[in-house]
Amino acid sequence: MSAQQMASAVGEPGDRQRLNAEIFAILVVGGAVLASAVLGILLRPVGNLSAFWPANAVLLGLLVRFPRLARIGAWAAATLAFVVADASTGSSWTKAVLLTLCNMVGIATAYLLMARLAPKDRLLERPSSLVAVMMIVLVASTVTSIFGGAVNVVLFHGGVARGFFIWLATELANYIVILPIVLTFPGPAALKRKLDSIARTPPKLSAAAPFITYLVCLAMVPIVGGPGALAFPVPSLLWCALTYGLAASALLTLSFAVWTLVILSMTTASLTHLSGLELVSLRLGVMLVALAPITVASVMAERNALLAEATAARKAAEDAMAARTLLLATMAHELRSPLTAIVGFSSMMARQTYGPVGHAKYLDYAQSIELAGSHLSELVTDLLDTAKVEAGKIELAPAVVSSRDIVEQSLRLVRGLAVEAEVSLTMEPGDWPQVHADPRAVKQVLINLLSNAVKFSPRAGRVEIACASQAGRLVISVKDFGRGIAEEELALIGRPFVQIGDPAFRRQGSGLGLALSRELVERHGGRLRLESNLGQGAIARFDLPLSG
Repeated sequence: MSAQQMASAVGEPGDRQRLNAEIFAILVVGGAVLASAVLGILLRPVGNLSAFWPANAVLLGLLVRFPRLARIGAWAAATLAFVVADASTGSSWTKAVLLTLCNMVGIATAYLLMARLAPKDRLLERPSSLVAVMMIVLVASTVTSIFGGAVNVVLFHGGVARGFFIWLATELANYIVILPIVLTFPGPAALKRKLDSIARTPPKLSAAAPFITYLVCLAMVPIVGGPGALAFPVPSLLWCALTYGLAASALLTLSFAVWTLVILSMTTASLTHLSGLELVSLRLGVMLVALAPITVASVMAERNALLAEATAARKAAEDAMAARTLLLATMAHELRSPLTAIVGFSSMMARQTYGPVGHAKYLDYAQSIELAGSHLSELVTDLLDTAKVEAGKIELAPAVVSSRDIVEQSLRLVRGLAVEAEVSLTMEPGDWPQVHADPRAVKQVLINLLSNAVKFSPRAGRVEIACASQAGRLVISVKDFGRGIAEEELALIGRPFVQIGDPAFRRQGSGLGLALSRELVERHGGRLRLESNLGQGAIARFDLPLSG
């Protein structure tokens, strides 16, 4: 036989894949439905519907969670499994077919409605998902119960209304306790990762406390007795929902339903002789109890997802900030060297260090270059220091130093700017005690505050610097008599790159000086405060720890 004939006999690769997928879906769906249907039939009281019927929820969950299983062959296999399971346990073929018809109508209704949900809602990944799925389950159970009421007359010689309500309660209870497990139970890969994680770091004994409490509450139900005892496990179920997650909570809820609807109903005298309406009440009660922990677990899952999302976003923002800070520091570092050369050479030209400049215009240009270069150099220094502060790389070296010496040195460094602006600088002659601070950082704060005060002072104005000791700290104040700052703008001062006031009266600056000064003062355990009124100047105060 030629290769072409062999390929023709076996079929195209795509056809083989579709056939294999169809066979796989038939085996998985048919086998799961057959097993769960047989289990439900074995738990069926004689001459009545089963108190625990997992087959409908199992079939719906498989088709919704794994859409590749929703094939025609799988639907046919599920239908056949229902009929075979019922007939194999002694039921007539008529009874098996009628019950299967009721089941399949409800499942098909639920599947068509759930197919319209978003993928996250089908898998209960949002709190609102549970509401949508429960509404669909209610509709599907109602459709099933309408057919069930008619079947109850034919098979069990009961009333339509009685059959409707018993079937509705049973369908709702079984869907609510079983469907969440099928939709949320972790797949093989996720389950293996979870088990490996538990093997690597075994959970603490305290983590088992909710589960142990739940087992104790379950055991107390038949001991205490009475309808109120069924609520005993609810607090422990809610505790488990807060601790273990959605899939585990769904499993524990299922165990509660099995314990109540199957074991207690068959072994407890007060539950074995329930009338039809009492049975409906019991199943509805179990359904409502099951809703609480599943809802809480769903909300907690959404909360944890949002927290993880927020943590990832915060980390991304921190990484971006770190990258920006590094870029800022690198850029400032690279600019500093050429700026030093520009300022130095232009200063030499302006002072005609090596002889007179050929033309007066060149001298004017050199002075302009020096002025612009100095301003740009100050800006780069502020950028570099700000980047260091943001990166946490600026380190203080506190020592016992004279506050008078620091202030006098700062005044000398600002004197040239004050002379050019025709502003006088005055220092209060009082007692200037020693402080425990980093002299370089304090000097930088004072230069920033004094420079700002000079820049915003009028011609022939003055700037005063004074001090006062308060509660073991030295409060230094820098006061100017300029235009002042509006009250609504005070809150904005100190933010990086923010400048306030009328643009026509602003002086050159980056808006970084006050932000940097505030950070340096806070590193000393102090606080930088600004006070001002329009037309009355401004006062900047900061405090430092006194020595000893």
